[in-house]
Amino acid sequence: MSALNEALDAYPIADVDEIGEMIEPAQPERIRWMTGLLDARSGHRIVDLGCGAGATLSTIAEDLPVDLIGIDSSAAGLRMAARALHGTPGGLRLLVQANLSDPIPLADASVNRAICHNVLEFLRDPDAFVGEVYRVVGPGGRFVLSHSDFDTLVFASEDLRLTRRLVHSYCDLQQGWMDSVDGTIGRRLVQIVQRSPLRVEDVQARVNLSLKFRPGELGYDFALNVARALRTGGQADPDELDAWLAGLHRLDEVSGFLFSINDYAVVCARP
Repeated sequence: MSALNEALDAYPIADVDEIGEMIEPAQPERIRWMTGLLDARSGHRIVDLGCGAGATLSTIAEDLPVDLIGIDSSAAGLRMAARALHGTPGGLRLLVQANLSDPIPLADASVNRAICHNVLEFLRDPDAFVGEVYRVVGPGGRFVLSHSDFDTLVFASEDLRLTRRLVHSYCDLQQGWMDSVDGTIGRRLVQIVQRSPLRVEDVQARVNLSLKFRPGELGYDFALNVARALRTGGQADPDELDAWLAGLHRLDEVSGFLFSINDYAVVCARP
């Protein structure tokens, strides 16, 4: 069995395959960085737009007695979110299946806070989406729009040229579940918000770092997702993907593995 197939078999990807996208491992410090920017208060109603498996929602639920709404296009993701939220203290727990390329299925000014991470790049019209957020967030509310910039993927590897090619191909690849693709949208979040009625209050960046190539580590999961996506899309030869992953394993064995990716967040106010 190849190193690629061994890695894919070793990693518990059943739910990931069902959803059709990578669910990033829940890094508590990364999530708390994003949720901290919400400045949420007890009694607020908060919506996570593209809630996935519910890691952000469950983190908020642990911290505050608030009403929570999660919206995602994936029924499988929402089932996982329901498990994550089961038994959490607080008020309303509402999970809604909807395509965020369409109007958000919430009433005008119906939430106090909104958060959206790593969704904007595959929506047909990011400007329309942000306009919808303005509609559903009440006056005085806050919206945290965050996104990775996939052109900032860094892997320490044995083949720099191959790694650069794989990263750039992955950044530009429109996968089957995407309505669109813009892997560098993280660096343009400010411009997008500035075209909307929302007011930019703060812009922040975070470097997410992994130093081990092991299951559950962000770098491991990203490497497997890169390999899976490029193999499925026919953008890379399976043998070179196999060799690339095997090289990452070898670096890990001598403590030479390093991975990082940049996240950007724009904190927006609803006047």
